[in-house]
Amino acid sequence: MPSARVSTKAPDQRPTSLFSVDVRPLALPKTRKGQQRRAELLDAAAKSFAVQGYRKVSLASLAAEVGITEQGAMHYFPTKEHLLVGVLDAYDLADEEGYRQATESAPTLIDGLLAAMRHRLEHHRQTATLISVLMAESVDPTHAAHTWFVDRNRRMRENVTHMLTVAQERGELRADVDVPALATQQVALFDGLVVQWTLDPEAFDVITVIERFYASLRQ
Repeated sequence: MPSARVSTKAPDQRPTSLFSVDVRPLALPKTRKGQQRRAELLDAAAKSFAVQGYRKVSLASLAAEVGITEQGAMHYFPTKEHLLVGVLDAYDLADEEGYRQATESAPTLIDGLLAAMRHRLEHHRQTATLISVLMAESVDPTHAAHTWFVDRNRRMRENVTHMLTVAQERGELRADVDVPALATQQVALFDGLVVQWTLDPEAFDVITVIERFYASLRQ
């Protein structure tokens, strides 16, 4: 049976700016100490955003958490929006790397999709919570990451549609399945389940629920 990774991911093209102001990528610090400090700020921001949301956290409070002044933090991230960009970019990189690792040995595309979701929850639980909190907050069109999440959800639907189309062509899904509709259901189901799971982790296993969802759609 073909590997789940053979040329299945749709091109992932993104606009250069998905934020309310022009937030250009900043050059990484050249020193090890600077790189460590930057990573500490990103980690502190991700944890705080996941609990309090973006708007309730200040750059000054994050700077204090890592033992520097607000001016010191601005050396790495001039504004809180720059820091949000850094957090979301780090999420994207981790998510893409996790996808590659999780799907490497999956026997089918559907198994690969499930493996990638399980990897995200098992290894990046804080990130999954972070995305749930920020996405709920960004329903407000004035939120700094509103456009980022609109684009993220669109890209996810397109990528899952591409993967499921190939799966259907390979005979992994029933021929009568409406793939675009299924992709939309899949993205909404996963995001919704993660919110409930974040509130009550013992209530159910997210991937088991999605596995049962797909069981009725397989050939």
